[in-house]
Amino acid sequence: MDFSAEKSEKLKNGAHMISYRAPHLHTVAFSVVLPFVPEYTPGVYHLVEHLFFERAGERRAEEINAEMTSRGSEINGYTSASYMCFNFVCRQEVFRPQLRLLHSMLTHRDYGDEELQKVLPVIHNEIFESDFYDGRAGDVLCDLWFDSRYASSVLGDSGILERVADEEIASARESLFSEDMCLFLAGSFEEEDVREIYDTFGEIPLKKREDSPPRKEERITKPLNRVGGGRELQVLVTYHVERADYELKMAAHWLRSALFDGLDASAFRYFDGKGFQFYSIDGNYNIRGDELIFSYLVHIEKSDKKYFLPLVDGFERAAEKTDFVSLVRPYLYDNLVFLFDNPERLCAHYVDAWQDMSAPATLREEAEFCGSFTNEQLAANWRRIARSLRRVFLIGR
Repeated sequence: MDFSAEKSEKLKNGAHMISYRAPHLHTVAFSVVLPFVPEYTPGVYHLVEHLFFERAGERRAEEINAEMTSRGSEINGYTSASYMCFNFVCRQEVFRPQLRLLHSMLTHRDYGDEELQKVLPVIHNEIFESDFYDGRAGDVLCDLWFDSRYASSVLGDSGILERVADEEIASARESLFSEDMCLFLAGSFEEEDVREIYDTFGEIPLKKREDSPPRKEERITKPLNRVGGGRELQVLVTYHVERADYELKMAAHWLRSALFDGLDASAFRYFDGKGFQFYSIDGNYNIRGDELIFSYLVHIEKSDKKYFLPLVDGFERAAEKTDFVSLVRPYLYDNLVFLFDNPERLCAHYVDAWQDMSAPATLREEAEFCGSFTNEQLAANWRRIARSLRRVFLIGR
């Protein structure tokens, strides 16, 4: 694969930018990642995300939306437990005005009660929708982090957010603009487009981020946990690695894919052979700093619990014998070329890699590191996960 068009650089203000230029395409994608440590009232960062869409200089939300519509390109934003991300994809000829609009949205500072009262009902509706659906498995995963700052709801509580002080909102907003800010650019951009990034996002004043240490709190490590009751169960099996290194973080995506993606994955073959035919097994992993939580979720009848639970140990042993490379390399290594043809997916991949590594990583770095993986290496990384703190949650309905 040819990575010569990929570039990694630092901007004048300390922000990091990775770009991949593909002049034969017709679109450009751009993403900006604003990392944070959630020290403030839960939900405040999500509130700030919504405020960003209310003002851009003299323009109000209606004018911002009309401007995006005129270009056929929507700016999207989301807030996770540890970062905020804004992104858009557009035709090359409208990239610079769209970039300037996003820059104006993110650098606006003057919000009043009018904007707050427009945003709060929208957030209240999001919280209602989140609570309406049964997402207990997701709630369990959120609660597992030993650094409990990351265990709080991203959406927060609407009643509490209605009373949050303006000073806290402003402080949370300012904390987003640190030297850890990352920019990702891909597609048919021109040199003038890069200069526009230098003159806008490269000129935003950024501060050095000083994170406080994790809170020292009680760690819940009970191996078997019951949540709710009923005849049907979701079985959530989690593994918690506290000091995940670079290799394990890089290997996690390969392990998840080989063990859980597709009917030829190890988990399907193993459990099917033991009499459990699953339509789907939801395998996942999340990384925050040096904490990694690897998990899988299945649905069983309560009466089958006594047969299923002993299989968890057997699956861990059987998974070591997986032919990881033959299952995964065609999808996660050979198919990296697909990302070169899709700027939007490439920028999303850069963001995902940043989230896993807590640092920007080029596609070249990822390919060179993962391209040398052997089955023995990947099996060793799986053993490290399987021998970490394991918890099983029986979620009844």
